Amino acid sequence: YTPESPIFEEEKKTFNLFGRDPVTVLRKDQSLKDRKMEAFHGLDHAFIFSRGYSSNFEIRPFTKRDENMAKILTNMVTNFAKTGDPSTKRFQWPPFHTNNTTEHVSIDLPPRVIQGELHWPNPKFWNVEAELISRHVTGGGEVSVDPEADLTNEERVQLSAYRRAWWALWLLVAILAIVIWGIVIYAVVSKGSSPRNKPYDNIVIAR
Repeated sequence: YTPESPIFEEEKKTFNLFGRDPVTVLRKDQSLKDRKMEAFHGLDHAFIFSRGYSSNFEIRPFTKRDENMAKILTNMVTNFAKTGDPSTKRFQWPPFHTNNTTEHVSIDLPPRVIQGELHWPNPKFWNVEAELISRHVTGGGEVSVDPEADLTNEERVQLSAYRRAWWALWLLVAILAIVIWGIVIYAVVSKGSSPRNKPYDNIVIAR
């Protein structure tokens, strides 16, 4: 299930360019004509523990359709905690069999059972990540943190534009300073070379 409303994700980042004060980065994600928004890790928190918001994102607006999804998902989680069976009055969750699992549940409106494996080959990603983490832990080294490593392409372009604007501002200040000093020096030299400031030989002082 994915909401039809946009999802706003807010994050605070610190860049050396802007000093020590954090910069608020606001992302907006929504379904477009050529790209459908997909469910992501942690999206269920906005339907179980709150009404459309989590620690770092918010669904705005939280529609009636989202409220129905929240009720279904909350009932599933509650029933699973009580009895071990997430089935509801209108949906029967198929039991899991270790020997032969050829179906999975799509939590949508309405929930439905889909034939076919869900996980393979997706777990390969986590297996690779686990191996990399284990190598780091056994090596005892520290991970070098790059403040720009988790930026999107759009954020990288914006940050690059901010940097260019910053250097352009300093260049403009330097040019203005040179122009002002040039005007001051020209005024001083012009005043010093004025005829009024030169001595005259045709002036006779009577004694």
